[in-house]
Amino acid sequence: MKPSRKARRGQVMVLSVVTMLMLALMMMVGFNIAHTAHERIRIQSAADAHAYSVAVLQARSFNINAVLNRTIAAITVAQMSLHAWNNIATHDVDMLNAGFFGFLGVSAYEAGVAKCSKWTPWHCWDAIEALFIAFDYLNNKNDYEQRLQSRQDQFNRAVRDLYEAKKGISSQERNLMNQVNVEIAGGNLLRNMLQQTAPQARFIDQFHLINTQNYKCSISGPNISGCGGSAPLVFNRADVSPTVRSIMMQNAANAARNPFNRIGGMGTQLAHSDFRGGMLPNMVRNPPKMMQIQGSGEYLAIYGTIGIPFQSRVGQDFQGPNNGHVSEDVGARSGFGVVTVRWRHGRGAWFLNSDVYSSINGGRHTGPGGSTHPEFKTIAQIDDQATFYTFRAHDNPSESNDWGQPNAYGAIRQDLRMMQNGGRGAYEVNQQGRVNVKIGDQQVQVSLVSETDGIAVAKAKAYFHQLGASWQLPPNGFDPFWFAKLHPFRRDEMRRALTLAGDPNAAIQGPVEGVE
Repeated sequence: MKPSRKARRGQVMVLSVVTMLMLALMMMVGFNIAHTAHERIRIQSAADAHAYSVAVLQARSFNINAVLNRTIAAITVAQMSLHAWNNIATHDVDMLNAGFFGFLGVSAYEAGVAKCSKWTPWHCWDAIEALFIAFDYLNNKNDYEQRLQSRQDQFNRAVRDLYEAKKGISSQERNLMNQVNVEIAGGNLLRNMLQQTAPQARFIDQFHLINTQNYKCSISGPNISGCGGSAPLVFNRADVSPTVRSIMMQNAANAARNPFNRIGGMGTQLAHSDFRGGMLPNMVRNPPKMMQIQGSGEYLAIYGTIGIPFQSRVGQDFQGPNNGHVSEDVGARSGFGVVTVRWRHGRGAWFLNSDVYSSINGGRHTGPGGSTHPEFKTIAQIDDQATFYTFRAHDNPSESNDWGQPNAYGAIRQDLRMMQNGGRGAYEVNQQGRVNVKIGDQQVQVSLVSETDGIAVAKAKAYFHQLGASWQLPPNGFDPFWFAKLHPFRRDEMRRALTLAGDPNAAIQGPVEGVE
C-alpha cells in the first residue's frame, strides 16, 4: 500500500539534518587537519631554527677561538722578537769578548812564538800594543755589557707582560666556551627563540645533552669534560694532549716568524751596522766596530750553522737537545761560532756562543752579560697557565663522520591541538576530540583531532671551508672559516633521533629524504 502524501511529509528535513551533521563533522575535521598541519609546520620551523642556532653558536665560537689563538701565536712571535733583539745585543758583547781573548792570544804569540827579545824588539812592542788592544776590547765589552744589563729589567717585564696577556686571552677562551655551552644546553637565547616561533612547544631535553656532547667533543683544552655519546648522533673522539696542543702553538708561532741574521741573505737583519761585515750569511768579516778598536789586521767570525747562523724559535731547548720540551721554551740563539783575529805577526782565536731563552723552569742568558730571570713567561703545557683551546679533530675523519665536524640537532614537542595563544579551537566538539558513530549494529569512535603530540627533529652542522679554496684545508683551531647550515639526515641517524624523541613512527620502514 502506497503511503499517503501526508505520511511522506518531513523526510527531506531528516535527510537535510543528517547531511548538515555530516558537513559539520567534515568541516570540523577540515579545521583540525588544517590546524594540525599548520602546527606541524610551526614546530618543524622551530626545530630547524633550534638546530641552526646551535650550529651558529658552535661556528661563531670556533671562529672567535681561532682569532684568539692567532693572537696568542702573535704574542708568542713578539716574545721571540724580544729574545732575538736581546740575543743580538748579547752576541755583540760576545764579539767584543772574543776580540779580547783573541788579542790576548796575539800578544802571547808576539811575546812567545815570535820570540820577543833584544834581537827582535818589534815583537815586544807588538806584544805590548796587542795587550793594550785586548784591554780596549775588554773595556768596550764591559761598557756594552753594563748597558745591556741595565735594560734587563725592561726585557723581563716586557716578556712577562706578554705572557700575562696570553693568560688573559686563554681565560677569555675558557669563558667563551662556558657561555656557549650554557646556551647550547637550552639557555635563554634558545628558549626566547622558541617562545617567539612556537610558544606552545617545548624542547626535548635529551637533545640538549647531545648538542653539548657534540660541542665538547669538538674542543680540546683545560677543564673540557663531558665528551661522550655514540655515533651516529655524536662522534666521540680522543682528547688532544697538552703536549700536542703545545706543539700546535709552537708550529704556528715558528711559521709566523722568519729566522734572522746579521749580514743579509735570509731572514731579517737585526744587528747594528758597527757589528756587521762580510758577504756570507755564516761569516762576519772586519766589522767596523772591531776595526775601530784594533785599527788594522783582520777580525773574522765563522758560524757552524750554514745559511742561518741566528735563530729565534719557540719550542727548542737552548741548553741541550732532546729534553722533551715543546712550547715551554722560547728564545734566540746565535749558534756556535769561532772568531779568529790576525794582527801584525800574530794570530788569536776564541769562541762565540750566546743564547737568550725563557722556559717553564725560568730563563737564562748564556755568553757574556749572562743573567737569569726565573719568572715564568712562555706557553705552558700546564692547564690553567697560558694554554689555549683548539679544535679536536676526529681520530679517523671521513665522509661517514662528516670529517669530524660537529652535528647540531633541534627537537621540538607540542600538543597539536593547542592554539598559538593557548587553549584549543572552538570548533572542537568535546574535550576528547572524538565522536561516537553507529554503523549498523557497531558503535564506532571517530577521532577528529591528533591524539599524540607532534614531534619535529632537525639537523644542522658547523662546517669548515676556506673561502676560495678547494675544500682541502682540514678543520682546525687557527683558521676562522667556520660556517653553519641545515644538513640532511642519514637514514639510521633519523631513526635514532626520532626514537630518542619518542616518535612512535620512528621504526616505520621506508625511504627517508636525505643522504643514506
